[in-house]
Amino acid sequence: MKALSFEGSGMEYFKIWIVNVLLTIVTLGLYYPWAKVRNNRYFYANSTLEGRNFEYHATGKQLFIGYLIGMALFIAYVVIGQVFPTGGLIVAVIFMLALPWIIWRSLKFNMRMTSYSNVRFGFSGELPGSYLNFLVLPILLFVVIYGGLALGFMMLMGFIGGGLIVGILIMLIVIALGIFAYAYMKKRNTSYIINGTRYGQGEFTTKVVTRKFVNILLKTFGLGLLAFIGVYALLGAILYFTVGMDGMKTMMSVQKDPAAMQQVMGGMMGVVMALGYLLFIIASMLVLAYSLTRQRTYVFENTTLDEKITFKSTLKAKPLAYVMITNFLAIIFTLGLAFPWAKVRLARLMLENTQVSTDEGFNAYLTQKVKEGSALGDQIGDAFDVDVGLGF
Repeated sequence: MKALSFEGSGMEYFKIWIVNVLLTIVTLGLYYPWAKVRNNRYFYANSTLEGRNFEYHATGKQLFIGYLIGMALFIAYVVIGQVFPTGGLIVAVIFMLALPWIIWRSLKFNMRMTSYSNVRFGFSGELPGSYLNFLVLPILLFVVIYGGLALGFMMLMGFIGGGLIVGILIMLIVIALGIFAYAYMKKRNTSYIINGTRYGQGEFTTKVVTRKFVNILLKTFGLGLLAFIGVYALLGAILYFTVGMDGMKTMMSVQKDPAAMQQVMGGMMGVVMALGYLLFIIASMLVLAYSLTRQRTYVFENTTLDEKITFKSTLKAKPLAYVMITNFLAIIFTLGLAFPWAKVRLARLMLENTQVSTDEGFNAYLTQKVKEGSALGDQIGDAFDVDVGLGF
């Protein structure tokens, strides 16, 4: 197994990023598609495996058309919503119905615009599958969870018959069903995207099951519960030792001035609330890092390319959480200027923990894919290049 590597640097990307930001501002956002192309080309070109790098082939002009369509739809939604609120709702529904098509076309376009060792990727997933995975299943999940929880809550409150015990049972059943439904949806989404991905004529295949995603989700839920209990306990201790003790002394010194006392208490509570907000963000990142690394490990170990090339993720929760948290703090304290370094750090961490089986047959496999691509000619590529990516 050989790990991928990222050969770029934060300073190099900063030069690209700052120019992109300035030009996007000066052109009132019109430069964004070209900025996106420059970003993608930099990260693709610096992502390497066995001395070969990835390439991004899209142009700003291709993305610009889709970007204009997206901006026009957004402006129409805002304007119509202000003049005719119901019309804004209609536009939102239309966009929701079009979203699976947008995802499908974007997958086909972005895969087609990506290559490794001069062999292009592709996506052969069908449009009905996109509608099932990204529209039908999410709507059903929403209806089941919120409908069931609303029914159980109304029973608990006595608005409808059934009683307290029945209401609690319904809510527990709905939560369990929601966890299973979300895991099932995650399994289907993963299978749809990976099994539809192609490398030249090679096929990616993944064999994942819902049960494993349920286990990861339950452990994530338990970790999240412990993390937030810990945050609440820490905030309680901080409140006790600051507002509870020092705060009382301060209030005693200004008790003859109600306005001053109110100002002091407001300042203390503001500091505690800001700290609490920061702690909740950090706790959320810890939980997210655990969930992402567990899912990534499971999916990679069950994915193959032409049943010859295997993959492995060595990414652990602690390193990912550390990079996420320190990136977040760096961006906050530098007012966004550390974003390029944060993005490079994350890219390097992800790639260095992505391994591909590069045994003796790997080079021969790549050579074969290059020959197959040359034999196919350019006519297939022309059929896909008409897609504009819709600017997403």
